[in-house]
Amino acid sequence: MYARILVAVDGSAAAEAALQHAVALAAEQHAQLHLVHVIDIGAIPGSELVDAAGAELPALLRRQGQAVLDRAQQAALAAGVHASSRLLEGEVLGKRVAEMLTDEARAQRADLVVIGSHGWRGFSRMFLGSVAEGVSRLCPMPVMIVHAAAHG
Repeated sequence: MYARILVAVDGSAAAEAALQHAVALAAEQHAQLHLVHVIDIGAIPGSELVDAAGAELPALLRRQGQAVLDRAQQAALAAGVHASSRLLEGEVLGKRVAEMLTDEARAQRADLVVIGSHGWRGFSRMFLGSVAEGVSRLCPMPVMIVHAAAHG
């Protein structure tokens, strides 16, 4: 049913649950798995104040994002699933995270997008995370939203 599955990862508990679902589904369906992590520098309070003294922030976020992708890729490989990955940067592309994930899903010709209900930014929302909600509205393909309590 699914040949290409995109999963968004950010290191949060819900993203970990989403990754576990996506890996299991990819193994079951013999699907390609594509991991995506978005660095959204514009969402960091005070990011407009980053100057030469704070120039390390983007580099730090890139290293942390790559570490999240590397851990996700190792989890997929441990389950026998090969996964490609991509680190996207919000400030460079000038788009909201949900739009970036949707664009990446289209570019990868994903049949399914898997995303956690609340990522690290989710604390600012009372109910469904703003990114998950945005992806579910924007994506033309099916979107699976996974809650942290769903794994384990």
